[in-house]
Amino acid sequence: VKVDLDRTADANRGKVPPPPEVKAIVPTSQRSGISWRYTIEKPADGWFQPDFDDSAWKQGPGGFGTEGTPGAVVRTEWKTSDIWLRRSFDWPTGKVENPLLLVHHDEDAEVYINGVLAGKAGGFVGEYEETPMTPEGRAALKPGKNVFAVHCHQTQGGQSIDVGIITVTEKPQR
Repeated sequence: VKVDLDRTADANRGKVPPPPEVKAIVPTSQRSGISWRYTIEKPADGWFQPDFDDSAWKQGPGGFGTEGTPGAVVRTEWKTSDIWLRRSFDWPTGKVENPLLLVHHDEDAEVYINGVLAGKAGGFVGEYEETPMTPEGRAALKPGKNVFAVHCHQTQGGQSIDVGIITVTEKPQR
């Protein structure tokens, strides 16, 4: 690992760059429970399409998982190998620069927006992580009502799933 000498010298002098600004566009359930429709039974084909009828699915607040999973906020217990989630959200009018998925997953997750695969996250994490959105996922976002559809697969240990959308903006140096 090579150290940037100028940045290290600035840090030693107390000149550190301001932290980036993180803005929740579509919140996760980290701070308060967001209502999702969910099922632990494999749904019919097309479950990720925006017009899919999920009215027979259960409803509960996110995040989903088991207590004790590192970094997880669990409001609805989930103990099976798979869970499918859906919820609608409002997307603002105007351009949103570089939207990112914010995901806590244990283990593998697939996130769809309006029927389009917007991102995948493999393995597990110990905290909420920024996950790049596919170009197709970004293009699927439209002002007004949109639909998240999420599948998470679990094999062993703790488990969790929670999803939102953020933007991260670097602040200019002073």
